[in-house]
Amino acid sequence: MTHPRRLVLAMMALVAVTSCVVSVVTYYLTTGAQPGGPFAAVAGVLAIVTAAAFAGLWRRPLPDVATPADAGKPLARQALIDGDMAQAIIEGTLDAFVQTDARCVILNWSPQAEALMGWTRTEAIGRSVDDLVFPESQRAVHRQWVDRFLSEAAASATGGRYETPLLHKDGREFFAEVSLTAVRRGEGFVVNAFVRDITAKRAAEELLFQAQKMESVGQLTGGIAHDFNNVLTVITGTIEILADGVKHDPSLASIARMIGDAADRASQLTANLLAFARKQPLRPRETDVNALVDEVVELLSPTLGRQIEIATALSDQVWPALVDRSQLSSALVNLAINARDAMSDGGQLLFRTGNLSRGEGEPDMGGLGPGDYVTIEVIDTGAGISPEIRERIFEPFFSTKQFGVGTGLGLSMVFGFAKQSGGSVVVESEAGKGACFRILLPKADVSASAAPAAGDAAPEADGERRGGSETILCVEDDDVVRAHVIGRLESLGYKVIAAANAAQALELVHAGTAFDMLFTDIVMPGAMNGRQLAEEVARLRRPLRVLYTSGNTFDAFSSSGRLGEGVLLLAKPYRKAELARMVRLCLDRAIDHQGDPIPLPYSVQDDVARFLKENPPKPG
Repeated sequence: MTHPRRLVLAMMALVAVTSCVVSVVTYYLTTGAQPGGPFAAVAGVLAIVTAAAFAGLWRRPLPDVATPADAGKPLARQALIDGDMAQAIIEGTLDAFVQTDARCVILNWSPQAEALMGWTRTEAIGRSVDDLVFPESQRAVHRQWVDRFLSEAAASATGGRYETPLLHKDGREFFAEVSLTAVRRGEGFVVNAFVRDITAKRAAEELLFQAQKMESVGQLTGGIAHDFNNVLTVITGTIEILADGVKHDPSLASIARMIGDAADRASQLTANLLAFARKQPLRPRETDVNALVDEVVELLSPTLGRQIEIATALSDQVWPALVDRSQLSSALVNLAINARDAMSDGGQLLFRTGNLSRGEGEPDMGGLGPGDYVTIEVIDTGAGISPEIRERIFEPFFSTKQFGVGTGLGLSMVFGFAKQSGGSVVVESEAGKGACFRILLPKADVSASAAPAAGDAAPEADGERRGGSETILCVEDDDVVRAHVIGRLESLGYKVIAAANAAQALELVHAGTAFDMLFTDIVMPGAMNGRQLAEEVARLRRPLRVLYTSGNTFDAFSSSGRLGEGVLLLAKPYRKAELARMVRLCLDRAIDHQGDPIPLPYSVQDDVARFLKENPPKPG
């Protein structure tokens, strides 16, 4: 087809030639001149010049000018470019891309979709996405969701997002987040879906939810335990008075003993609640875990029965652990009793120790951070634990034992103690293949003290209730508890000065009131708790002897519940013998000019013996 510019040049050339011919003819007709001559020569030159000019213009390159038939070619080329760009975006995104029609038939399937769900593009195209990747139980739900989404898209909805389980080609189920957009095509819609695997995210959220739930339960149980321990302090104390009054009447004495036993069980229950809530006071010390395990095994051997074979595999390279020895021994006894219950027909119980170092980015292990840990494993050959039960074994009051057997707090106490100590507990078990409970505890650094505070000394026998004649400043906010404690202390021969809160106690101190020991509750109303009161009094009077008491310290000493060096704490509820022992210990122990105690030797045997006495194993 002739280019438009050449058409114009041809028309211009025709006009020029016609003009020249007309001019020459007119000249000769009007002048009657003979042909030839100068005019003819001039006309010839003009014709040649004109022809040369038009020839030059004719030979110039022609510009691109679209014709009506060619008008759609740039648009098609741009559409092709846009399509390539869209495909590059789809293939470059981290999420899988799946495109379906309104009937959920797959039209497009990205490489990421192949990697995420296992099906190749060739296998997926043309198949129903419902049948391909959705579990059977979710197919109808997905179909309803897409139908509702498309009906909303017809009303100009922008998109949607939901979470759903999906199936991999190998049958493995995983959780995914699906983001949908609908694009109108003709009379229908094309659905574009970006799919992201959120299995790990859901697991992390579940762990966070579980941690928050346990923390909430811990806060609740800690508060209940504190108030209940105040009540039990009065109950356990007054029942002793009643028992003394009716000791000559066997029937009444028996009733008093039953009440006392019930109060003791309630006390142990609140202690376990505080352990689970990670609110029990701890005295972490550098501890030789091999020596502690040996002592626990020696005491457990006659207790668990001959049908249980106890063995040890103790590493000679194990590090010292930073842990409360008494609480660790109680945790090991709890695990041993739990293992015995799982081996009703007998079996083997193995205690094993070792070291573990964790670096940054390692797989999760009980929520532990990087660092060095000491491991103590308690392994049994019992019935094992199924996965659904394993997920709940550390929940308070959860138990697989028959109703009335145990409290359901044993494993919760172990878990809470390990977490409060800066470690964790990991369980490995399958049904019918035994169980391994691995306690992980922080390694003791070189600055940790190997000797316990004097407050860890072995208790005197219950019959020894030695009193004295010293003066004690007693600070207790609960009126009933304060009256009871004053009566108990006076019955031991002490002179007691009472204060209902820290402000009243400071008034007495500023007034110059003389006393030999400060006996203060930790949790009190007002701007100052018991620890802060003791610090203020110590600033005014040194050396100061202080005995604390509380049903729950509420992190008054540290967020981990660890007591400072030399801190003496009488946990509520307590009996008269315990009160007498701790008061005497506080008054008699050797201290320096700052009031710091001189450490004493320690043995785990008394703590384990006391634990077994308070938690007697079932016969057989």
